Amino acid sequence: MAMFLFPCVSLLLSLAAGHPSSMSCDFACMAAYVPGASFGYMGIANIGATSGATCAIATDVPTEGFTGGSSYTITVTSTTALAQKLTCSSGDIGGSTEVNTGSTTTSQSYTWTAPSCDSSSSTSFRALCGAGGSIDEMWYAEEVSVPCTADAAGTAVYANGAKTLFLYSLGTAIYRWLS
Repeated sequence: MAMFLFPCVSLLLSLAAGHPSSMSCDFACMAAYVPGASFGYMGIANIGATSGATCAIATDVPTEGFTGGSSYTITVTSTTALAQKLTCSSGDIGGSTEVNTGSTTTSQSYTWTAPSCDSSSSTSFRALCGAGGSIDEMWYAEEVSVPCTADAAGTAVYANGAKTLFLYSLGTAIYRWLS
């Protein structure tokens, strides 16, 4: 009897896990979760077929881009109170590249610290909003990418105000001098 009950209890516990935090998934793993994709956690078979307001990411990073070492606010929203999983490709959100809400909400803001960068750098964010149990929904947020700020001379501007000349600029100057 005990051999029969253990698998049944294990199955029920895995299906009862009600938040995206119950799954381990980093930025690379989150790429597989697009609208309509197979999900298979928390008793939810597929990611919802639409994106948009059902789960969305917004940032306060200026359109020119982020400055390495600076902090910005990343907000995940949903039309229904759901738990959230947010990941970033670089930098950190509270000391990690992955963060989860502990409960359901329609809006949660996170502090992201930008990595050091150059004019070709960017960072992307991915999020899932969902809950198992009586809700049984999982939604994908459209990926958001933000560039690094660089000034007109092609140098990255860092939080301490120092500028770093890129090897590209140096190589261009040497090439012109030799020509």
